[in-house]
Amino acid sequence: MPSEIKTDAPLPADVEQTQIPETNQPKKLFRRLLIGAFLLVTTVLIQGALSYRFQDEGTQLVMYSLMVTPAMLLLFGIWWTFFSGFSRKIRWSVVGVIAGGIGLFFFFFKVVGFTGNMEPVWVKRWAKTHQEKLAEFLKNQKSSLDIPETKPLVIEEGDWASYRGPLRNGIVRNAKINIDWKANPPKEVWRHPVGLGWSSFAIVGEYAFTQEQRQEEECVVCYNAKTGKQIWVHADNTKFAEILGGNGPRATPTVYDSKVYALGANGILNCLNALSGKKIWSRNILKDAGNNEKVSNITWGMSASPLVTEEKIFVNPGGEQGKGVIAYHRITGDIIWANGNDPASYCAPCIKKVDNVEQLLIFDGYGLKGHDIETGEELWRFESTNTPKVNAAQPIVQEENLIFIGSGYGVGAALLQVTHNKNEWTVTTKYTIKNRCKLKFNDAVYKEGYVYGLDEGILACYEFKTGKRMWKKGRYQYGQILLTGEHILVLAQDGKVALVEANPDQFIEVGKFNAIEGKTWNHPVLHQGKLYVRNAEEAACYQLR
Repeated sequence: MPSEIKTDAPLPADVEQTQIPETNQPKKLFRRLLIGAFLLVTTVLIQGALSYRFQDEGTQLVMYSLMVTPAMLLLFGIWWTFFSGFSRKIRWSVVGVIAGGIGLFFFFFKVVGFTGNMEPVWVKRWAKTHQEKLAEFLKNQKSSLDIPETKPLVIEEGDWASYRGPLRNGIVRNAKINIDWKANPPKEVWRHPVGLGWSSFAIVGEYAFTQEQRQEEECVVCYNAKTGKQIWVHADNTKFAEILGGNGPRATPTVYDSKVYALGANGILNCLNALSGKKIWSRNILKDAGNNEKVSNITWGMSASPLVTEEKIFVNPGGEQGKGVIAYHRITGDIIWANGNDPASYCAPCIKKVDNVEQLLIFDGYGLKGHDIETGEELWRFESTNTPKVNAAQPIVQEENLIFIGSGYGVGAALLQVTHNKNEWTVTTKYTIKNRCKLKFNDAVYKEGYVYGLDEGILACYEFKTGKRMWKKGRYQYGQILLTGEHILVLAQDGKVALVEANPDQFIEVGKFNAIEGKTWNHPVLHQGKLYVRNAEEAACYQLR
């Protein structure tokens, strides 16, 4: 019988030893690749679903994308690095290439801010900075007009002495502008760098007032409206800084009785001589709203432009100390009354006649309230809030007791009917349109029964009394608008200016041009046929007639 073969016996030296691969090795690799493919496809499908669901809601899209997509990509990265089945050399080479590419990108570019829907704004690192451009401009800026302080600054018809105009409604009366921009394009009158901030212009005669952040100083600045040259500067040693909203003051100055009233982002309320910039008095509304210390500022800073009447100045510092709304004496700066315990928001105070009673409207972090002008007593309220407590758009009052309000962050709009019988006030909701007419921090305008506004960055028209959407088109992002005659002037977030027909039947853009560079959230001003625009980098003036 043949002897038993021993399998562990050594093979002859001249016989080549080979390793036979396992038959299930390709199957294991295939299964691992399926996991990676599943993660990638799932990421694409989820992002596609989010883009479809929130195609008209940029903020919601970015917020959900930031929660879902990075998590899925992280899972894919973990799979690739540790479980993909490729050799260590291949896996770590790919990781190295990706990391190097990301590092190279950040070497050449940097984030300087965020858009209205929280997308980062990138610029080249070696580009001349905004501060360098501003410093060059300011080298030769001195007082260009030598006018005695005793000369009154008279507000005349057509002047734009406060935020969004005389009635704070963004409507320019009796303005004559050229609307054929192809045959007669707008002509640039002047342009120059400005300090940081989202303040607009208040313009009276030849004086244009705004607020800027210059290095560590928050400034109220007066320019010559015709030439753009600086006339005077008042500076306070304070700085508001916030990465998403950007640095600098937000509120627009108010001009009244040869004085300028300006509210800074950290709560400094200044009363200045309009001709010289000399300080008359100053308060800090956040300090005044607290008992022994300041109340907390809101996330994106004090933004509501002060409302000035013959006797009083109204502001909304917020807080829980019973001084959320304050009325100061216009001449002395003394507190006349204070009331309210709700958080502030970003909407400027306004005075409107509601059901035949003139009253102060405050749209704060919890909703809309009506206050007695003389005493500060709260007459009525309508609760309307969102997660960040942002109510920024001016309420629109029509027929004396109908009030339209709109907010972003998933809220939408509502029409209220406010009535009273003796001292009893009643607020009735005529309609609410959730997730429609979302005025995030962009004001709307009213014309002949229709509301026009940037609905989460897209221009839209809604019927005032029914809430019916007539159209929604024109992606101008988070810019601002004015109504002039039969047209809407849109200053888009990217600095372009568009002219759109105020037509409820259809969207018609009749003209467009590049006005300024950079992210633009500031309100435009149309004064004596000239369009004034600015952002956190530069300001410009264009002739429109």
